[in-house]
Amino acid sequence: MTNEEFVELACPHSWFLVADDLHGQASELRKSFGQGHLTHHDHRSGTKASWDNTNRSTFLLASFALENAIKAFLVYENPGWISNGKLSKFLKSHKLTDLAEKSTNIPYKIKGRATLKAFEDGNESWARYPCALSKETSAKPSTLDEGLWDKYEWLMAAYGRRLTKLLSVYWRGPHGFAGNYEIKGSFLGAPPQA
Repeated sequence: MTNEEFVELACPHSWFLVADDLHGQASELRKSFGQGHLTHHDHRSGTKASWDNTNRSTFLLASFALENAIKAFLVYENPGWISNGKLSKFLKSHKLTDLAEKSTNIPYKIKGRATLKAFEDGNESWARYPCALSKETSAKPSTLDEGLWDKYEWLMAAYGRRLTKLLSVYWRGPHGFAGNYEIKGSFLGAPPQA
């Protein structure tokens, strides 16, 4: 693969499309909420904990959708981060709050921080693996309740609206790659542009 071909794979539009695919899968899985649940009976303490059987998968897909959308903004703003056939070290993170902080074009940087933090915490621990690297960094599973899901959908739609506008403008990447995109329809949950 050439550097030019790599840039086409890693351009902002590609991150946007992967974010949309992951968002679509998370949304479909979310429709299954309430059809099954797991309950853990802790016989030591006598407590019970229940969660929806699609909670972990939906949470992880949504987290990855957020990460890819944020990286679309970052690559748009920093084309050099995908040059010379590799991703910049600045893109090799799953910390959503840190990634969003690096962007100048991302909408609702302050208002969306708590939502990003909720998904980041799960992404670093219970949503991706059964535990984190240590007991200090492990977290118990969170419930993807209606409130958090609504905030996620609101934030993703805001990302979709902004990225659709940004990607319609001519973008010059490294190694001679350039272009703009005419995006029609609903992406990342944002209503179609008029």
